[in-house]
Amino acid sequence: MKLLIGAIFICSSAMAQQEPQFTQFWNALPYFNPATGAREYDHEAYAVVRDQWANVYGNPSTQLLTYTTKLNGIHSSVGGSYMHENIGFSTFHKAKATYAYQLRLGRRTHLSFGLAAGIQYMKNSTVFYPEPAVDSTFWAPSTRFTADFGVAFRWRKLDIGLSVTQVPQSKYANGYRDALHLFGFAGYDIKFISNYKTPLVVRPQVFLKTDFNFYSLDFNLLFKYRDLYTGFTLRSNDCIGLMAGWDIKGKFRLSYAYDMSFSKLNNGVFGSTHEIGLGFMFKKRVKQMNRPMPTDAF
Repeated sequence: MKLLIGAIFICSSAMAQQEPQFTQFWNALPYFNPATGAREYDHEAYAVVRDQWANVYGNPSTQLLTYTTKLNGIHSSVGGSYMHENIGFSTFHKAKATYAYQLRLGRRTHLSFGLAAGIQYMKNSTVFYPEPAVDSTFWAPSTRFTADFGVAFRWRKLDIGLSVTQVPQSKYANGYRDALHLFGFAGYDIKFISNYKTPLVVRPQVFLKTDFNFYSLDFNLLFKYRDLYTGFTLRSNDCIGLMAGWDIKGKFRLSYAYDMSFSKLNNGVFGSTHEIGLGFMFKKRVKQMNRPMPTDAF
């Protein structure tokens, strides 16, 4: 089993390093698109833990931390992110600093431009194969530069964004290369008013991820009432996911998602994926009842 799974990870990642996957992508938007940080709150912090294919030895395991803060005087936001991931015999660490300029085009119209820059460290281990079996450079740790660019636009109840990550496509000593990725998201709020203070919000949204060779398209449908939300996601050629969350007093967030794979890999082994999120959102700039529901507000 170890050799089988090891072969799968070699075939899938030896040529290029892929960006991580998150079902509740709005908890990780500042990582994928630096233009989305601190748009609704003066301070935003998110932590996400994802355990993919939990029954598989050497399965992808990802931990992400992001923080952004608003600089009101210069219409900007700054922040950073840290991602740790284990996939098979490979370990990755990525740390980035982010900056976004936020342009107000109208009372409910905003346009943001963002960039991120940082370093990624990777190292292969001998968990599947003894070190002498492969050239020594394959096991050598490497650190490389990485950079991202993004744009986000919000008009009334519509929220869209586009970003490019791993722009330098850095090549590591062990033969890996950072794959250029394109991300896009779009969401629209549909409000059903039960009373003035607690509307039911239904949000259809999509999230696109591609490295220009393969693509993943998520379709989400979320339902939020008061501080609770639930919903489902359908990912192209991969899985269906169920999710739920609780925004406690509009300042703290607990969320969970469970993915069930229906891809060809799911032969009874590649099945369960768990994702847990924790968020802190401080100093809201406008009242909840008057502001549009953003993608990252779920």
